[in-house]
Amino acid sequence: MIKFGMKPAMGMSLAENGDPVAQLNTIIDVAKAARDAGFHSIWAGQHYFGGERVRWEAVPLLARLIPELKDVTVGTCIFLLPLHHPVLVAEQIAVLDIISNGKFVFGAGLGYRPREFDGFGVPKRERATRFEEALTIMRSLWSENDAPFHGKHFHFDQLRTPTKPLQKPGPPIWIAAHGDKAVRRAARMGDGLMMNPHAAFSTLARQLEIYRDELRLQSKPLPNELAIRKDIYVAESRAQAWAEAENEVPRLVQNLNSENQYAELPGDDPVNVEQDLKGYIRDRFIVGDPKDCIEQITQHHSQLGVNHFIFRIACPAGDRQAMLRKISLLGREVIGPLQR
Repeated sequence: MIKFGMKPAMGMSLAENGDPVAQLNTIIDVAKAARDAGFHSIWAGQHYFGGERVRWEAVPLLARLIPELKDVTVGTCIFLLPLHHPVLVAEQIAVLDIISNGKFVFGAGLGYRPREFDGFGVPKRERATRFEEALTIMRSLWSENDAPFHGKHFHFDQLRTPTKPLQKPGPPIWIAAHGDKAVRRAARMGDGLMMNPHAAFSTLARQLEIYRDELRLQSKPLPNELAIRKDIYVAESRAQAWAEAENEVPRLVQNLNSENQYAELPGDDPVNVEQDLKGYIRDRFIVGDPKDCIEQITQHHSQLGVNHFIFRIACPAGDRQAMLRKISLLGREVIGPLQR
């Protein structure tokens, strides 16, 4: 079964309305529309310092959305774990798991933006070791009592909390990965992989083999769910979807370059948007009318094994009603047919 999720705080220009309450109401309406359209999951992520609008911090936003979502899975995509203290994160995630009645997925990653590490006073060079220690501590808190931990960054003689998640031994941990080392870490330490949203299809295929190889080394089975966060440009007509993508993607690439995100891609996956815009879009985004989108989703599913797509539904106009129409279109003409 192919599952579909979305991030309701992404994909629209909330900055056009400076009223944060109005922004929140829009996010709630978008999440409810996704629920009604047949989406299986709703996600929220983290970024700090910068931009022109409210940063909708994942934990309180998901706590607000969960009561609206009935049986829909919720999760973080992604939680910037190296920036935070693992005891606080473990208790926050445990509470979200309880609120969601055990329908929570903890999606976590290293982070990449220098200003975020600078702002939190965390050396970026320590992000991998902090991430690994934090995950170890969180799992210990969720499943054990009075466990000691002594690492490079954190030290506890006794580690315990009464605040434990509903899922045992804890919610699934899906690790986001851009580089090859991160893919191996996801196989070694995670319960699932969140594949790179900006990589070329060939890079995804190559990294999937790295993931499978590391799973074999760890004597771990391939998870039941393999997720990818993906940008989708969908419209009633192919021409309209491509017009939106060709107008939006160069600006998106410029923004990601300014944030050093493309520097996280493997060296054999260059970004050549200026040379071949259409080819670049075709290789990294889902674009077209519903029939085209079904074809591209099916390709990812059949050739990569991806079965959980977490969409940023691109809505260049930033219009609330336009976003709701796109969600309805996806539910009616993409998700529905793929569930039959």
